[in-house]
Amino acid sequence: RRALTTPTTKMVKLGWETYSFGADVFGATAFLLTLVGSARCDFIKFTSVDGTFTDHFGVWRYGQWAFLSNGQQAWLYEGCFPYADSVVIDSKWKAARAFDAIVLIGGLLFFMISAFSACLGKRTYTRPNGIVGVCLLLLSLFSGLTLLVLDSNLCKNNVLLGELMQQFVFNNDQCELSTGANCFISATVFWFAAALCSLSASRSKSEENDEVEGGLTES
Repeated sequence: RRALTTPTTKMVKLGWETYSFGADVFGATAFLLTLVGSARCDFIKFTSVDGTFTDHFGVWRYGQWAFLSNGQQAWLYEGCFPYADSVVIDSKWKAARAFDAIVLIGGLLFFMISAFSACLGKRTYTRPNGIVGVCLLLLSLFSGLTLLVLDSNLCKNNVLLGELMQQFVFNNDQCELSTGANCFISATVFWFAAALCSLSASRSKSEENDEVEGGLTES
């Protein structure tokens, strides 16, 4: 009789360069999503009671509409405009803006470090993946904290609804997530994934150095 042999599976071990590349990809995606979410003026939205109209507001700007009536009634979207000084920005709204700015600055720095590392080559310049991973975790946290705006005047006591859209009736304490907020939620996930990749690269690099040192000691 032939002895039965069970197939063995060999676990593939990824190198630290692969993890580092993954951090670059996830980080760049998160930065672009943050940039788009910050630039847009549709972080949240309000839908009229009759469901015929939806108005949008961003963390930094809001969408401006104009009503035209020349025989046929129509709405014309004029674009994004900054909030007037008369708009009361409470502490949670200010905190959301601060976290947004921190994520943008931190993301830009990470993008520059990644580009610098790619130009020189990872063998020539090895960035401190452990420190970068911790920073990326903080960016993920700050990106999520931008959602504090959902508990601010922008969402729960939006006085602009009555001023801008007098033709419609809104519940000014019932806002919904829109495209900008979804960009930030996605960016939070990608920042976290980039952090995990960067921390894994640091651990893999350390294990690789230990193996090299161990081989030199044995020889």
